[in-house]
Amino acid sequence: MTRSVLLALLSGVLYVFSFAPWDQAYLQWVCFLPLFFAVDALPFHLRKKSQLFLIGMIPAAVICLGGFYWMVYATEQYGDLPVAAALSVFALFCLTGQLQIPIFLLLRRSFRESPTFSRTWLGSALLSGFFYAGIEAAYPKLFLDTAGHAFYHSPWVRQAADLGGPFLLTVLVVLVNELLYSAFRLKALRPLLYSALIGGFLSIYGIIRTTEYQDRKLVYPGDKTFKIAAVQANIGDFLKVAAERGGAEAGESVIGTYLRLTRLALASNPKPDGVVWPETAYPAVFQSPENSIEMQMDRRLSELLGETDASLLFGGYDSDRLRQQYNSLFFVQPSRKIRSVYHKANLLLFGETLPFADDFPEMKRWFPTMGFFGRGPGPEVMEVFSRSGLSFRFAPSICYEGLFTDHAVSGAIQGADALLNVTNDSWFGPYGEPYLHLALTQFRSIETRLPLIRSTNTGISVVIDPLGETLKSSKVMQEEVISSEIPKRIMPEPPYLRIARLFGPNWFVRLCEAIALFGVLSFGFNFFRRPPKNEPGV
Repeated sequence: MTRSVLLALLSGVLYVFSFAPWDQAYLQWVCFLPLFFAVDALPFHLRKKSQLFLIGMIPAAVICLGGFYWMVYATEQYGDLPVAAALSVFALFCLTGQLQIPIFLLLRRSFRESPTFSRTWLGSALLSGFFYAGIEAAYPKLFLDTAGHAFYHSPWVRQAADLGGPFLLTVLVVLVNELLYSAFRLKALRPLLYSALIGGFLSIYGIIRTTEYQDRKLVYPGDKTFKIAAVQANIGDFLKVAAERGGAEAGESVIGTYLRLTRLALASNPKPDGVVWPETAYPAVFQSPENSIEMQMDRRLSELLGETDASLLFGGYDSDRLRQQYNSLFFVQPSRKIRSVYHKANLLLFGETLPFADDFPEMKRWFPTMGFFGRGPGPEVMEVFSRSGLSFRFAPSICYEGLFTDHAVSGAIQGADALLNVTNDSWFGPYGEPYLHLALTQFRSIETRLPLIRSTNTGISVVIDPLGETLKSSKVMQEEVISSEIPKRIMPEPPYLRIARLFGPNWFVRLCEAIALFGVLSFGFNFFRRPPKNEPGV
């Protein structure tokens, strides 16, 4: 039993170090292997469903502890909770945040006991990969993370995400781990050969896509670009809250910092066609001032807009006729007297909304720091014009929405030329979360083959090309302006997008879920009816 526990711990540790900010992605190819051997190391009389589930809980808890420790700070700051309460919430998260692992182990054992398994170890290994990815996709994860996200810094491996997103990489990760496990159990070279073939495919495909992009860049017309600057003001959460609640000095400080950095960006050469501020950078309902402080902020912003013909794309608040507030992204084009607004649609659970809060309004009084925003209509595309008159279409997302493949893919299908994400990570502190959040968001550029501009309050602000490569990046917790030129659609529509037009923007996730459901229906019932037996030869 001790050996099983230690192997399960090792599996969790390898998984954690494969992810941001440690970025040892190659560990994903072996991180499930110790867990498989941990199951084998269990004494036969302990191979009960409960023991198997507990073994799976060990790496699940380690992943939460090592990858999401910053949640304690975030819960304490955002929820205004005492440390003991924040630790209790985190403990609950550690017990529930990665339950796909123990659930997968239960299904895997049942599958390995079936006659299907004995027919072909290669097909069984592939099914195992789909089972894991499908269970993970179906499980209600708060941050939508999956094993494939670890490869956001791997220039060749990540290119396969334009075939099936990060969940395709997850399938391949589990497949390779199963093949290596079979090689050890069978003492055979053939599973190692198949593992090498998968590595070769990923490398060759990555090289082909990278070369294609570089070749297209060489002949791309230079006049079809949009010059953009992203402002990172490094304004802490306490100052933002004070400004949003009407503090005169805080409001002046927030708007003054953004105006100063924006004027700095506008003075650069070449001049930007557009300047981006992050999520809720404007700390009031835009153009609907309710007091003298907000009137002063509106006036100062209007003065800036009168000084330039560049567009200003900024996060703020909007409200409707019923005074429902929205977390919004404004597109203001002074030269054309155009003002459009995008309302956030995917709200962060326990941060911007609560289940049943609309049905039971008294719940809102329990969490005074929570936003309780209205929900926008969904993915949209906003048209912005460059100084030369070039029409450029952005698919906007606000913070948490950057994690959703279907949100970005829907924008790309609507004809977007680039993805635009604005974020406020100041609640989470400088460690762990800013790097993980970027890793999870970065795949949107590969899935759609569109550039991604990401402006954050405290970092990390980036400009990412259609290969997922970071062209410009800010540091965490410092004032900075990053500038870049982004082209209109260098790459052709990727396979993921073409299939999405037929089967929906989340088609690969739905495929994985369907295969996992097939596994549960085919093998799960037998698992709960019979006691464990000795596994077949592999």
